[in-house]
Amino acid sequence: MWNETKATMTPFNDDPYRPRYHFTPRQGWMNDPKPFFWNGEYHVFFQHNPNGAFWGTMHWGHARSRDLVHWEELPIALAPTPGGPDGDGCFTGCVVRGDDKRFHILYTGIPRLHPLTQVQCHAVSDDLITWEKTPEPVIDAPPPGFGECFRDPQAWKEDDGNWYQVIGSEQIERKGGVALLYRSDGDDLRRWEYLHPLFGGNSSETGHDFECPDFFPLGDNRQVLLSSRNKTWWHAGTYDSELHRFTRDAWGACDNGSFYAAKTLLDGHGQRLLFGWIQETRPSEAQIAAGWSGALSLPRVVTLGGDGLPRFTPAPELAALRGTHHAFENLSLTRDTMTLGTFPDMLEIEARLEQATGNAGLLLDFGEQRERLDLAQPPTSQEELTLRVFVDRSVVEVFVNERICHTHRIY
Repeated sequence: MWNETKATMTPFNDDPYRPRYHFTPRQGWMNDPKPFFWNGEYHVFFQHNPNGAFWGTMHWGHARSRDLVHWEELPIALAPTPGGPDGDGCFTGCVVRGDDKRFHILYTGIPRLHPLTQVQCHAVSDDLITWEKTPEPVIDAPPPGFGECFRDPQAWKEDDGNWYQVIGSEQIERKGGVALLYRSDGDDLRRWEYLHPLFGGNSSETGHDFECPDFFPLGDNRQVLLSSRNKTWWHAGTYDSELHRFTRDAWGACDNGSFYAAKTLLDGHGQRLLFGWIQETRPSEAQIAAGWSGALSLPRVVTLGGDGLPRFTPAPELAALRGTHHAFENLSLTRDTMTLGTFPDMLEIEARLEQATGNAGLLLDFGEQRERLDLAQPPTSQEELTLRVFVDRSVVEVFVNERICHTHRIY
């Protein structure tokens, strides 16, 4: 069980649905995390409407942690500038440290929400707290030949000394998502030239567009592209750094539940950490009445398996929340319900099952309400079934054999 004495309590303990160990904003709406690591601290910027628990004019909220367990909410990083290129919203993007030793935000500005107009904007900071915007867009229009989506830049620097970024887009007639590749003019993160599509998907597989793309190496010779539409998808393959082309040979979902718009950071320990937006599933009226909406997922370490596919495990830092330990061994599980005990609404479960066949099911009994979670298994029959389950009030995150994840909301 998670030890309350080891965690900083939020001031919202009277709300039975607000998770205690997943970051949520003090008030208002959150979505789309944008993680960044610097100088021993984990920063997560996020889409934020501070004016209410509903999707509205988007700001950039900001939270910080030193241990991935305790989070501090910081002042809003970006707010729309009336009449400016982001006058109707500061949409998703990324944070990088430039060659000038300053911090840079690349983000999508919305000059007009109706009809939707998207440009790419820039801001700079010396301390990650106070940001100065570049007055004009750094990319003022998408290249021809693509659909409506043109947003959510993600940048990185390559060995050739140039900065690159991908911007999420879509093929014409909504045939599939596409990641558009740009290159900077030297080390100037305000000047970009369009190269070509890095990769294009199929609408029947991963949706009609690519929101919130992320592109990063995994292992010695593998590259992963993340895209979001309905779910956050991973695309694994190889990258030709001379031609700047990505070839995909496998794909799948990062999570099969209420989890979206995930992006990663690389921390000082060499961990590639994935953060996602945990969506609400209760009615919007209930969210507005509660005054908050959305939560940050627990950090997930992304590694490469021997089969060249990604693995997802809870960050080891979460062990700091463990308290009383209950162990059960040599149980014979059948379709009948087996009660192992009564526990609080904050709990970590680790289970290993031998000779598991078919899909697994997890039954959570809250007294007046029971919730059954059906958990798809990886397509293997030679290994035991392992489950890691984190229950934090209304949030349940499940890891199955490090390959399949499920995020649920239970009220």
